[in-house]
Amino acid sequence: MQSSRLAAILLAAVALTVFLTPFRRELYVGDETKYSQVIREVRAGNFFLPTLHGTPFTHKPPLHFWAIDALTYLFGVYSTWSFVLPSLVAYLFLLYLMWKIDGPMPAFIAATSVMIWGSAQTARMDLSFTALLVLGAWLLFRFFEHDDFRSLLGAGFALGVATLVKGPMAPVIGIVLFAVEWYRRRRVPRGNYLPAIAALVVTPLLWFVPAMVVGGDAYANEVIVKQTAGRAVGAWVHRSPPWFYVVRSPATLFPWFFLFVAAIVALYKRRDATSWQRFCLSWALAVVVPYSIISSKLDIYMMALIPPVAFLTGNFAASGIADRWTAWGRRANLLAIAICGGIGLAALTIGPRFVKPEDRAIAEMPVLRGFLMALVAASAIAFVVAAVGRRLQISTLAAGLVPIAAFVYLGLFAIPVANEMASTRPLIRALARQNVPAESIALYTSPHLWSRDMPRDLERVRYVGEDDLRRIDPIVIATSRRYAPRISDVLSRYRKVDEVDMIGKKFDVYRR
Repeated sequence: MQSSRLAAILLAAVALTVFLTPFRRELYVGDETKYSQVIREVRAGNFFLPTLHGTPFTHKPPLHFWAIDALTYLFGVYSTWSFVLPSLVAYLFLLYLMWKIDGPMPAFIAATSVMIWGSAQTARMDLSFTALLVLGAWLLFRFFEHDDFRSLLGAGFALGVATLVKGPMAPVIGIVLFAVEWYRRRRVPRGNYLPAIAALVVTPLLWFVPAMVVGGDAYANEVIVKQTAGRAVGAWVHRSPPWFYVVRSPATLFPWFFLFVAAIVALYKRRDATSWQRFCLSWALAVVVPYSIISSKLDIYMMALIPPVAFLTGNFAASGIADRWTAWGRRANLLAIAICGGIGLAALTIGPRFVKPEDRAIAEMPVLRGFLMALVAASAIAFVVAAVGRRLQISTLAAGLVPIAAFVYLGLFAIPVANEMASTRPLIRALARQNVPAESIALYTSPHLWSRDMPRDLERVRYVGEDDLRRIDPIVIATSRRYAPRISDVLSRYRKVDEVDMIGKKFDVYRR
């Protein structure tokens, strides 16, 4: 009981830490700045069918963008809160849901998983997708346990909404989970499945069918053939072999990989797995197998795996059983803590020797050294607590707090540095210095501009391709240095007037 109370207190503390960065951070180069351009175009009138540069944005469904758009009327387009609040709310909802299902320890493990904790502070939709999957899976479990067709209907609706958040992998996971459980139990409840199937299918179609009508044949082909079937069987990006996620699982599940392995071994050796634990194993398979089969792979896709892993690992840690498998669980936590400390210590002492000369200034930044020192200090304290505590629950709580403590240090002290290195602020300043009309600025292979204090006229810069550059004759061109040779014939008429670093890459500004 005391361990559960302590887990609840620490869970609340960890949940509060995700609110440290939105006060000061920018949107960072990549999906976040791309989404900012989508939102500007949604605000300009493309609400039902979000666009990017006037073309329907087929990479993601619209629900996440609709939520951000609604928040911009409260906070504004240039407030970080408008973009990250959906993820923050999804993080809190996920933790609340997991606590209600199975207590504070699984929720604590999910909360301190580095992938989930970090994603809670981003403009991405992965956490919303994951939380809806958890709701759908839990309702599916209730259906199998109690022959409850209302729960099945709720599961269908939750997975249908998840499809509107991130795409068709939600029903794929749900259907695979249903099939695996049917096979495992050798039975399926009898009743009317039609309402649940209708909820699963009709919910996303309420948007998708009108979207195909509005977008036309080209839009339907892009979504169905390229974005869905193409990613599944012939990805043009992020293509990796089937074992990709297995090899990367220690990092994906960090810092809980070793404890998860101990939990699985204990379940097998003890032969006392509950129905819920068996269901969570089916759930984990329903995530890993489909994602491993499809051609396109990214680490972030495995966020959907973390909740069933957290349930299994949390059950193991909170069981109170004292046997040799519990002892192995403590050793697993000590190993995770030692690895954190070892990484920090190695980076502090011998790390600079292996850094390229051009990156040495970054490696020697006081804030980075402070982060590594915080990681070493947190690891040392946690190792002592876990070793002296001699209880699996205590060592689990200690292991979870180590990476969070170090990243909280970054949240407190590194945001100004991150804003300069990973946002478009340097490029915005460079373009503003040219003092030309925004319409005469062309950005080629360049991130979309967004910062909290961005001059509003820069919304009108033009994001162009090679053919566009040869047609419009802009006054200023900004381009990634890596891809500048592709337009060397155009740049020959310009002179380089500025250069900036963003996300470790060089970008140049040219003017004629």
